[in-house]
Amino acid sequence: MIQWRPFSRTVGVKISGRGLCLFVLGLTCVLGGFFSPAGLWAVETGTLVEKDGKYVFVESQDPTLKLLLDRALKHGWVTQEEYDRVVKESEARAYLLQPSFKVWYDRGFNFSMNNNAFFLKIRARVMSRFTQSFRNDAWRDPGDAKNFPELRGVFGDFRANRFEGDSANFNLRRVRLYFMGHLFSPDFKYFLQLSADTPEAPQTAGSGSVKMEDMILKSTHIPWLNVQLGQYKVFFNRAQINSTASMQFTERALVMNAFTASGLDRRDIGITIMNDESAYPINYYFGVFNGTGPGFTRLGAFFSEGTAEGCPGGQFSGTPPAGCEAANRNVGANLRLDSTNLLLVSRLQWNIMGRPGYAEGDMAYSDSPQMALGGGFAWNPAIQTSTNNAFIGVDVSNLGIRRQLAANGNGRQLGWGVVDFATWTLDYTVKYRGWSLVAEYYFKNVNRHNKGLPLMSSGVFAPGQLGNSTGWYVQTGYFLVPRRLQLAGRYAYWDPDTNSADDLIKQADVALTYYFNDTYDHQLTLEWSNIAMGTGGFSPGRSAPLPGPPVAAAGSFGTVPLDATRGTLIENLVRVQYQIFF
Repeated sequence: MIQWRPFSRTVGVKISGRGLCLFVLGLTCVLGGFFSPAGLWAVETGTLVEKDGKYVFVESQDPTLKLLLDRALKHGWVTQEEYDRVVKESEARAYLLQPSFKVWYDRGFNFSMNNNAFFLKIRARVMSRFTQSFRNDAWRDPGDAKNFPELRGVFGDFRANRFEGDSANFNLRRVRLYFMGHLFSPDFKYFLQLSADTPEAPQTAGSGSVKMEDMILKSTHIPWLNVQLGQYKVFFNRAQINSTASMQFTERALVMNAFTASGLDRRDIGITIMNDESAYPINYYFGVFNGTGPGFTRLGAFFSEGTAEGCPGGQFSGTPPAGCEAANRNVGANLRLDSTNLLLVSRLQWNIMGRPGYAEGDMAYSDSPQMALGGGFAWNPAIQTSTNNAFIGVDVSNLGIRRQLAANGNGRQLGWGVVDFATWTLDYTVKYRGWSLVAEYYFKNVNRHNKGLPLMSSGVFAPGQLGNSTGWYVQTGYFLVPRRLQLAGRYAYWDPDTNSADDLIKQADVALTYYFNDTYDHQLTLEWSNIAMGTGGFSPGRSAPLPGPPVAAAGSFGTVPLDATRGTLIENLVRVQYQIFF
């Protein structure tokens, strides 16, 4: 086809068989015009306009006016000079009256100004899912109080995550609305993502409310120095950079979520510098963030100061020590500490062959091997993982941080006091003719600031030295029918505390996905997963020794450890998921 955008700075030309016929026909008309009386005076003017997938030649002038002008010129009622002046004025008027924008649909609703100074694409994604879960008896007793404990109530009290019997449920796992495009020029980009997800894990009412996931401003004016700022997924590990829209499975493996850059959430607020991923074989990323997760800063974390030195907080009964008021609570004053610390993240990726990108499967059915090797390091200092109350679960101190730790499977690190997270990752991917392989290794060093002090103000010590965390996964997939039907398998391994026994988490998944239109946008997935979680090891506030009473005469509060019974938690999941991205 021949396409001409008369009032744009760029001209695109593309010729097909149909377009060639139009071109020859137009050339014939023009040449024919030069050998006719009317052709000696004027040339047809207009433009090709796309309408319903077809290109139609539209004259610049109103056809009725042009007919009258041509006849007037032929009969000598107007001069050639008068004719040319009216044609020019008519074309100028048509230009001034034309719409200054363009609206069309192409994998989203698109809105653009004619001068390309503004562009907006609006997209939506719906991921609907049915889940059938089969759990063993260990889920009833002891249940999971360590990796994914529930922090309920106003003060975030610990609750063991327990189930009696199997479960079946429908949920809108992901509901997303996207706004993206550029401002002023194509090199100043923006991206906004809103979500109304319903998590598959136990949730509170209203968990599907709308919230902002991403708000990004990005400059690509300098190819080797792109700048991105706002709230977004931190460029750290491959599994988190990839979108859930282009995964081979319905969910990330548990180990992928546990090793985020901050140790809390995959998203954060900050700034990243990087080079153009499509222009260089080696890509770098360096970012600075708050280190406390999305919609949260370190000013939201605090240390509760007692109103009187030596007075216990959170007293429920008994006689307080001399000089302490009966109603004294350890929330009288909130002290902000370590508020100048920031999360530092770096990532380096080498595109060894081609550009495999971050999508997990080989949807492009690559004709040549695509291979990349990457790695990253993240340093997140001074994270307060516990309250300083006598009872670990009855103080609002740092509740936002503690809930993020629990939601991503790092519940064992709750109650460790102030810690530094140093996390390493190494990943590899290869794709070729519908086959893909992705593997990633993680290691997280957890450094306690006060190793010799008790974990909580009540004097609870860990029975042994608390350890670090490590894990890995490997997954592969193959398109049985190119770009249509893919079979994928994955195995993941996670040790949440390297100094504890019987606490390993192992996961195996198999998924079969059908893609309706040769893209990730429209798909149906059938998946089976098996997860086995050990319940061994020590977790402050949930294992013996438990926090004692704030006052000797007050009696005890929570004397039975949540893991008094040990066992391996086994869960088999069958998921049927439908996704449409439009």
